[in-house]
Amino acid sequence: MVTIKDVAKIAGVSPSTVSRVIKDHDGISDTTKKKVRKIMEVIGYSPNIAARNLVTNQSYTIGLVLKSGIHEVNLNPFFSDVNLGVSETCRKKGFSTLTTSTTDDDSLLNEVKELINSRQVDGFILLYSKKDDLVVNYLHEIDFPFVVVGKNIFDISNGIYVDNDNVHAAKSMTEFLISEGYRDIRMIVDNDVFAVSQDRIKGFEMALNVSGIPTDGKILYCDSDSKTLKELLKETFEESNPEAILTLDSVLNAKVISALYQLNIRIPEDVATATFNDSLLTKFASPPQTVVNIFPEELGKEASSEIIDLINNPDKLKRNITVPTSIIERQSTMKEEV
Repeated sequence: MVTIKDVAKIAGVSPSTVSRVIKDHDGISDTTKKKVRKIMEVIGYSPNIAARNLVTNQSYTIGLVLKSGIHEVNLNPFFSDVNLGVSETCRKKGFSTLTTSTTDDDSLLNEVKELINSRQVDGFILLYSKKDDLVVNYLHEIDFPFVVVGKNIFDISNGIYVDNDNVHAAKSMTEFLISEGYRDIRMIVDNDVFAVSQDRIKGFEMALNVSGIPTDGKILYCDSDSKTLKELLKETFEESNPEAILTLDSVLNAKVISALYQLNIRIPEDVATATFNDSLLTKFASPPQTVVNIFPEELGKEASSEIIDLINNPDKLKRNITVPTSIIERQSTMKEEV
């Protein structure tokens, strides 16, 4: 059986150095970490996680908290892409992940409390930002490590928040559509509870105001079910002829594309469509969709690095991290040349 002493002997370092490499200790150089990890991989050494946990009183597990139903989690590429970034970073640093998800505030809080009381996690990453959130308030109250993937909307100065500038992202996309000649732009909103939705609405309206375009009637609120959405679009196109439709995320965008197809409304000939978050849903849509790329995998990497640093260094400087966005133009907004 390969032991930590075997790794240390081959690497020419002490067993304690190998142990600190496994913990991703800041005091070990990147060169030494790479060397030791390579040797561990070559000789097939796997740290005894259970024994390490008993010694350190840590679980080496990060809890991911989602304020969504399991169906939405499975459907929305944002969650899987963020999780990919989180898992990749955690794996490199010797941590695993555990996910809890529900739409009910009280149930979510109870699950979080259970994970803490049973010592199953060392810290949390919250994949949402919402006013008066029970989970955030509780974690702050008991001083338990957490990072929010979302905007700092809480009355808490010592938190860590990783997000895009969603006001700027929505403003930029709307300005792009206007620059392409679209004036009558509608934003379809199926949920305005979370900060990300509120910021995207704000950015959309800001861009219209700057361009002198009235905002009245430009935001269309609806449920996310396909039947309601189809009826909303049918009524909208019977009353007027909007030139472009902007949706809050790629899942809602996919539903809009389907409804427009059923209504024999062509993209982009009859109406342009655009959304947020690039994914397979947008790349391989018919037609491919113009998007604001929010880089969810990078959000996950940043959040996981921060939570692990916070666990290892409780007094670390708390900060807000902004991941830049970019616009990817595709066929859904390209007008035919006359």
